[in-house]
Amino acid sequence: MVLGAVGPGPAVPAAVSTSSAQTAPLVVLGVSGLSWATVQELAASADPLVAADAAAVMDYAAANAPVNLVQRTVGEISCPADGWLTLGAGTRARADTSHLQAESVCSGGTWTSAVQLAQADGYGAAPGTLATALDAAGVSYAAAGEGAVLALTNAAGPPESADPAALPALAGSGVGAADDRAGAAPDLILVDLMRAASAPDSGDAANGESPAAQAVRVLAQTLSELAGSARVVVVSVADPQDPSPQLGILPAGTTSPRGSEGGLLVGPTTHRRGLIQLTDLAPTLLAAVAGDDVVAASGLNGGVLTLPTAASPNTADTAASAANRISALADDAVHAVASNRAVIPVTLVLLTAALALLLAVGLELRRPERGALGRLGWAACWVTALPAGIWLANLVPWWRAGAWAPALATLVGALGAGLLTGLVALLARMRRRGVADAALTLTAAAPVVILVDAAVGAPLGFNGPLGMNAVVAGRFYGVSNTAFALAAGALVMALAAGADRFAAARGHRRAAVIAAVGVPGLLVLAVDGAPQLGADVGGTLTLIPALVALGAGLAGVRLGLRRWVAVGAVTMGVVGGFALADYATGSRTHLGGFVSQVLNGTAGTTLVRKAGALVSPFLSSPLALAALAVAGAGRGGGPMAAADGAGGPGWARRLRLAGDDARTGLAVPGAARPDGAGGGGGARQRLRPHHAAVLGGRRAAGTRGAVAQAA
Repeated sequence: MVLGAVGPGPAVPAAVSTSSAQTAPLVVLGVSGLSWATVQELAASADPLVAADAAAVMDYAAANAPVNLVQRTVGEISCPADGWLTLGAGTRARADTSHLQAESVCSGGTWTSAVQLAQADGYGAAPGTLATALDAAGVSYAAAGEGAVLALTNAAGPPESADPAALPALAGSGVGAADDRAGAAPDLILVDLMRAASAPDSGDAANGESPAAQAVRVLAQTLSELAGSARVVVVSVADPQDPSPQLGILPAGTTSPRGSEGGLLVGPTTHRRGLIQLTDLAPTLLAAVAGDDVVAASGLNGGVLTLPTAASPNTADTAASAANRISALADDAVHAVASNRAVIPVTLVLLTAALALLLAVGLELRRPERGALGRLGWAACWVTALPAGIWLANLVPWWRAGAWAPALATLVGALGAGLLTGLVALLARMRRRGVADAALTLTAAAPVVILVDAAVGAPLGFNGPLGMNAVVAGRFYGVSNTAFALAAGALVMALAAGADRFAAARGHRRAAVIAAVGVPGLLVLAVDGAPQLGADVGGTLTLIPALVALGAGLAGVRLGLRRWVAVGAVTMGVVGGFALADYATGSRTHLGGFVSQVLNGTAGTTLVRKAGALVSPFLSSPLALAALAVAGAGRGGGPMAAADGAGGPGWARRLRLAGDDARTGLAVPGAARPDGAGGGGGARQRLRPHHAAVLGGRRAAGTRGAVAQAA
């Protein structure tokens, strides 16, 4: 029997089960290095034994609930020990740091070292939380294999080792037979199958097999042994060689509080079809054997999936539908990896295009007699449309291009920007409008596309060329940091130019400015901050002061210290209201989750971790530090400063006055000063092309004086 090879040491009799006579035992089978794409490849193997084992795993998945499992723990590489430890802690944790060295070799770790690392990592992890909660509830459990023992070790020591003879005894018997053996099996059994996969006596098939083939072989055999006698959860806890989402199989009949989509469960914390997190397993397992009240008292913050009480079936009813589900999961995993690989090259293209445009505009501003600035206006329109074009690229399956996926994503985004620019140019010509009107429309395109996408669940932003993805696993829905930087930067510029025009045509300027900035600003704030839409805490904290600074600047109102204190109080009140509403309704997005952390005392670690993440790029990357230095040196300069000094648009001068007053260092620096001073360089680079587009169109006539009048 395969299960007889997984015991880490001398077996001891299992503790007496306290489970209900109507509930099948719960067994978690853990492997490593298996994704659905890998299983599909093995099913097509020329080796008939390997192909048969992979097909058996896929058949079992077809009869149950297959999912993708986010393997991210702490850092970019997750080792199996990290995965097991995270499973037992219910929070991202790591066992040791050996795999972070140059050789990137996983050497395992100890529970003691994991506790020390957890205190420094800032995720508030408490290794052994699951075992501690099980002890408090009087639920019996056991572990087989090194990883499983690590997961269920707590301050009281390691768990009992599952009796290798007792586990195979479950095979071939239904729940009724298991009832006759009450006391023979613990309520929860964790099994690390990878020791059995590599054991010398595990069969001749192991000779020369790849680790993935070994994992599939031992998994197929074990599933056969446990057929129909237990609730089985299968997880691939990590793959240090492949960051893609891993294989997961939940028992048939498992439900999610967010329902299902296309025959796949929607993850309770990811909000994505067929995607759950490793941190969701601890509360899910605890709820299955001890109840929801125990989960609430345990301090576990992961999402809870409701497991059935009956044993897992091993035969599928609709093979075609099951194959489609597994293919969809494999494609989603490929999509996530491609997205992670595309972020840097696509970002470099976007920034390079913006920088080239700024340099060209800067040169032409100093030599307006050459007459090229008008043509640069259309180039600026294309750069302005790039963020929206890149977001829309996810409408095309660029991620299936293999190694060429990042290049194809860049090309599709550039073509999308070109199509948007061409469409807007055509409409402008039909309405006899100039390049400045086209630029204003394209500037508004980025926030419209990004925020509408966020409002409908971020299907374009998630796993997109510039969006969040399931590999980094920092966010799965709503408005990400990158999305906010692009949308808010363009929003401020669109509102600045649009509101100034709107107010200029009306008698009461201040009232017109308040309406022109406030109405769209409140709409954007609702989308960005609402828990079920953008769920963006940082964006809300930034957006309110930015809109106030924008409105005040356009209306010619100076904001003193007291007014800024009031703005800060209102901002905190709005964010707090969103968070409390989220917590009260039980949805627990990022906002409600933070309230929960405040209540259980772990919010401080989150704040420290995020502050460290904000500063660490400048401490670890010379390139980032150099960019910050260049941004600081360019404060008050650049082509926009030259334009402003020569007269410039009226709204730009008014915003400069507001920026001089505020000095608040907002995350959207262009909201305070048109040259981008006062904040991060990333947002500045994204604001300046919008300036250039508007100014380029207005300077097509030739003189500097015409520019000042045109705005």
